[in-house]
Amino acid sequence: MNAPTDWSEPRPVAPSARAPWTDSRFWLLQTVVLALALVRLAATVGLNLDTSNLALEVSTVVIFIIPVVIAALYYGWWGGIATVAWTTVLCVPRLAEAADHGRTAALWAEVLQLAVLAVAALLIGRRVSAETRVRDQADTARRARVQAELLYRDLFESNQSPILIVDAQGFVIESNASADHAFRLRARDADPGDGGGTDSGRSRRLVDVIGADAASLVLTHLVSDDAGTGDVGQRNVDPSGADDRVPPVPFDVSGQRVLYRPTATLVGSTATDRRMQVIFEDVTAETRRHDLMEAYAGRVVLGQEEERRHIAQELHDGPLQTLIHLCRQIDSLGANSGTPARSVDDVTVGVPPSLASLRTTVEETVAELRSIARGLRPSVLDDLGLVASLNQILSDASARQGFETSLSLGGDVARLPPAIELAVFRIAQEAITNVERHAEAGRVVVSLDFGDSGLRLRVQDDGVGFARSDRLDDGQSLGLPGMSERARLIGGRVQIRSEVGQGTSVEVWVPTSVLGSP
Repeated sequence: MNAPTDWSEPRPVAPSARAPWTDSRFWLLQTVVLALALVRLAATVGLNLDTSNLALEVSTVVIFIIPVVIAALYYGWWGGIATVAWTTVLCVPRLAEAADHGRTAALWAEVLQLAVLAVAALLIGRRVSAETRVRDQADTARRARVQAELLYRDLFESNQSPILIVDAQGFVIESNASADHAFRLRARDADPGDGGGTDSGRSRRLVDVIGADAASLVLTHLVSDDAGTGDVGQRNVDPSGADDRVPPVPFDVSGQRVLYRPTATLVGSTATDRRMQVIFEDVTAETRRHDLMEAYAGRVVLGQEEERRHIAQELHDGPLQTLIHLCRQIDSLGANSGTPARSVDDVTVGVPPSLASLRTTVEETVAELRSIARGLRPSVLDDLGLVASLNQILSDASARQGFETSLSLGGDVARLPPAIELAVFRIAQEAITNVERHAEAGRVVVSLDFGDSGLRLRVQDDGVGFARSDRLDDGQSLGLPGMSERARLIGGRVQIRSEVGQGTSVEVWVPTSVLGSP
């Protein structure tokens, strides 16, 4: 970018750019007009010239046309008309003399000459005034552009974030001081072995500065048709919901590892002059906080699952065993009373009618506690895996609510890492629970696809559905945000689609790279 002209010094203003009567040269021109009129009068009187002479009758145009044109050229039509008016005042004695002596031809000749001067001043002056306005507007626009360039230059150079200007071929054509320091561009370009000069990275490729992955996304944004519509750091193009933001790029700045995330905007005005401004935001502290928060969230979830496992085990080993023992005691009392036998938990015992209601209550309590224990930590998930546990929660939900269920499998079914199976199971469990509570559905379809790109789980119902603003943006529901948080902790994504009256679909996608982790 070329250095702009320094506008801090005052520039001379053209005479036509201001009112003529504020310029001393205008009054000097009017003095010249007066002098010409006096010279003509002195010559007429001193030489005793005949005023009816044709040369004297047309002398007004000959003598005063040049001052009038000069005034119109320099001061516009205001200056030309003012000069014609002054000339007319000086010609009043000639007009009066012609009228007194009845020389009608001389009178009309003088009037015609003044009219010619006025028309010439008006035509020339209007053209000059129009050109002056155009020139002033252009000068104002140029000054504004220069001031904007100066402001941009000041912001560009003083910005603490590294900034690179990249052309359509992917070469860095300009950089600010922060970029020179962070990427050591000046030091590299000053190296004679590189064959470069000291032009702030002008000959370096972007891929050599920020790395191939980040440069690929930035340059793709530069040459794409919709490059001016957004920020490459904020676009999501993966239909599965994966985030394709340019990841933080690590650099060694003054011996410290710094993470920069590049974002880009177009600054070129035409297709032939397409340039991009790439700003590198320092996200080192943000990334560290994010990593700490994710680690903390992961430990919280792990702690919750361990607590669930502990509570489920305590329920099984404590209250459930006590209640089962109570059932056996009731059965023992029934056997002693000689009541007809009945089968309970594969043991044939007798239950007296008087104890029937008590035993029924205990059985219901046992069943409820077992259901709670399975919900806290289903043993089938640990023993048989994700597919069997999904089938179980579908069967339980169908028994409770009476809707139809189906589970379809795709790909090569395989056991997954325990953390992945647990997270996917919890998301499915939450989705099916929401169907039971809110959907009023008649059918629930669960599909589990073990594809080459990753694991995809979909829970779809034909219920009443909901508007996104009702559940996702109200800040009160924790179930749906909890699904997204669980998926994010294992490197996956959750996508929820729902319309009122059209049912709801919850889709979980986990990439293959995550599935292969222990």
